[in-house]
Amino acid sequence: MKVKIKICGINDEKSASASKGADYIGLVFYKKSPRYINISLAKRIINKLDKNQTKVGLFVNHKIKYIEQISKDLNLDIIQLHGNEDTKYIYEIKKKISIPIIKAISIKTKKDIKISQEFKNFCDMILFDTKVNENTFGGSGVSFDWKILEGFKYNKQWIIAGGLNISNIKKAIKITNAPIVDLSSGVEDKVGVKSEIKIKELIKYVKNL
Repeated sequence: MKVKIKICGINDEKSASASKGADYIGLVFYKKSPRYINISLAKRIINKLDKNQTKVGLFVNHKIKYIEQISKDLNLDIIQLHGNEDTKYIYEIKKKISIPIIKAISIKTKKDIKISQEFKNFCDMILFDTKVNENTFGGSGVSFDWKILEGFKYNKQWIIAGGLNISNIKKAIKITNAPIVDLSSGVEDKVGVKSEIKIKELIKYVKNL
């Protein structure tokens, strides 16, 4: 099984070009994030992507109308909800926007993994990220204990994120058998600044595993 790659937090055109080969490209619309981009920049980034790359818009506790507008303007392929969104909220989005949804679940223990079952009938994919604190919504650069996902089975596609980089990703994949890996801080020179070299090296490395 070939592992798919998601590069999240792309916020400049050069990094977008360097990300060719990644299956998913994450665009962050959460203003408190150092990786936040506006619609104008998002359009320029999208123009640098290959047609077969999946455009994912990341939102955190946003108003549904805002998500609807961004999704329409950018012709997003997937919506990623990375906040405290509940099933009722997701149900309302599904009624208005007919594109797949990724729900991020922050985890630290096996008990946290069970939360994903609540979203099984509402979301198309689940993303497991590191639980840091209630005010941190991804991109922390901190890994969780991958062993809590050892043997995990899910009837839909799922993703692991949180502190992944070229030095630990092989181990993370081996332990979790995750079908998709998501990287952000692990391909940056500093917080919010993507590295073209790290992106290219990571993609090549994972593709050759």
